[in-house]
Amino acid sequence: MKIQTTSVFETLLNSDKRINIFQGSSRASKTYNILIYFIYKLLNEENKTLSIVRKTLPALKGSVLRDLKEILIKFDLYDQNNWHSVDGYYQLGSNMIEWFSVDDETKLRGRKRDYLFINEATEVSYDEYIQLMLRTSDLTVMDLNPSLWKSWIYDLEGQPDVNYNITTYKDNPFLSEVQVQEIEKLQYRDPNLWRVFGLGQRGLPTKMVFSHQQKYSTLPEGSKLLGFGIDWGYSDPSTLIQVHKNGESIYCQELLYLRNVTIPDFIYKIKDLGINLKEDFICDSANPQAIEELRRQGINAKPVKKNSILHGIDLIKRSNFFIHESSINLETELLSYVWKTDKNGNNLDEPVDDNNHLIDPLRYVLEMKMYRNTGVFVY
Repeated sequence: MKIQTTSVFETLLNSDKRINIFQGSSRASKTYNILIYFIYKLLNEENKTLSIVRKTLPALKGSVLRDLKEILIKFDLYDQNNWHSVDGYYQLGSNMIEWFSVDDETKLRGRKRDYLFINEATEVSYDEYIQLMLRTSDLTVMDLNPSLWKSWIYDLEGQPDVNYNITTYKDNPFLSEVQVQEIEKLQYRDPNLWRVFGLGQRGLPTKMVFSHQQKYSTLPEGSKLLGFGIDWGYSDPSTLIQVHKNGESIYCQELLYLRNVTIPDFIYKIKDLGINLKEDFICDSANPQAIEELRRQGINAKPVKKNSILHGIDLIKRSNFFIHESSINLETELLSYVWKTDKNGNNLDEPVDDNNHLIDPLRYVLEMKMYRNTGVFVY
C-alpha cells in the first residue's frame, strides 16, 4: 500500500513515548496523518481498540470522521457494513475504531481502550483528559491549534513520557500554492492570528477576543448566503445577522438590533426587510416557542445544535472576517467582547458573557454550516 504522509506520520512511527502531542498551524495536516498512522498501526495488530474523541459529537462528525472515512476509502479498506454510525464504531478486521464526545459522561467514564486520539485537545478540560487517560492502556495522541494563551495541555511539554511537537503548513508538502498564499496573508492582517495559524505558536495574551475584522461596503462577486442568525431578547436586544461566504472569507451584516420587542413585532420586522424567508434562519435553541412562531409565519427557522463557545470563536478567528460598514452594533460588540481574567489579570479560556447579541447568532450560523461548506475556512 502506497501512502503519502507528512512529518507527523514519521514522528509517530519513530516515537517511543506514551503521549504524543502535535501543536500546529492551519493546514499542517496533523489530524489526517494521525489517522493514517493509526490505521497503519491497526493493520499490523489484532484485537485492539482505538478511541477517537472530541469535545462534542457534531464537531467530531464534521471533521475527524470525514477524514477517517476518506482515508479508509482511499486505501480500499472501507466497508459500509462495518461502519456503525448509531453505535459509533468501525470494525477494521479484528480491531475496533470507536468515536464519542467527552460531553457524554457515560462514555467518558465507562470505556477502556488501547489507543486514544484526542482531536482539538484544548477544547477538552483537564478533568476530562484525566478520565480518558485512566482508561487508556497504551498510546495517546493529541492535536491542537494553539489559539488559547493558557491551557493545561501546554503544561505537558517537557514531561518524560511526552513527545511534544510543533508543526506548520510548511511541514505539509501537498498544499497548493493558493492554500499557502491564503495562510501567509495572515501575517499582514493580524500578527496574533499569524502566530497561531501560520507559525503554530500560542497566541499572545490580549483581552479582546476578536481583533482581525475588516469592513466592506459591497459583497464581492460570487458570494453565497450561508444563512441568517437569530438571538432572542427583550431588555437585551433581539438580533438578526446575515452571513455570506466567499472563498475563505465570511461577510456579516447586522440586519436587526431591537430592544423591548415582542416575538410578533420581531417577526413583522423580519418580514419588512424583504429577505427570502425560505433561507435558513438559525436560532438560539433556548426558545422553542419563538422558533415555532416564526415557522407558523412562513420563516424557515431552525434551532442551532450548539457547540462550545470556544469552538465557535475559533471558527470566526480562522476565517477572513468582514463586517458591513453599516453594522454599528456588531462593530461595537466586537470591540467590547473580551476574555474573562483571573485575580492576577491573566486571561481565562472563557469570554465574558456580554456584548455578544450579534456574535452569538453569527456563531450559530457557522456551527450549523461549516461542515457542509468546508471550503469556507482555513484549517
